[in-house]
Amino acid sequence: MSAQTKRRGRVLIVDDQPDILEGMKLLLELEGMDVTTHESIITLPFIIREADPDVILLDVSLPALSSPALLRVGPQRLLRTDASIILFSGRSAGELAAMAKELGAHSYITKSEDSMTIVTRVQAWIHERRALRAAKENEAPYVAVRAASPVAH
Repeated sequence: MSAQTKRRGRVLIVDDQPDILEGMKLLLELEGMDVTTHESIITLPFIIREADPDVILLDVSLPALSSPALLRVGPQRLLRTDASIILFSGRSAGELAAMAKELGAHSYITKSEDSMTIVTRVQAWIHERRALRAAKENEAPYVAVRAASPVAH
């Protein structure tokens, strides 16, 4: 992986419409992002492990997304990822906002958004996710040392 790809982030797009997958992939790759596409939610956990995305654009029209397990557990726990999960659909912004809240997704974006708005928002989510990951990595040694330190009374 090149330094530019590593710096700009990794995106996984999950959608069952090949034309949407190809168009979004081209758009984001033109902006220097490493993009993986996938058409099914069934094997998605394996793809997530391989791609290690910063952001997942998840089409909410996939049949498995209405499953009770997903609603009960939430997509991040079910998919076992710390990537930002962004609901991605042609549905209205209001409907997507409600779904994102209900499912515990990070945010949402409509497929009808202007292409540069999509790019800008994806870049912001990548930056935010990477900052959170870095903070967790920097915090872990501090927590371990603090927990091992004797408490003075």
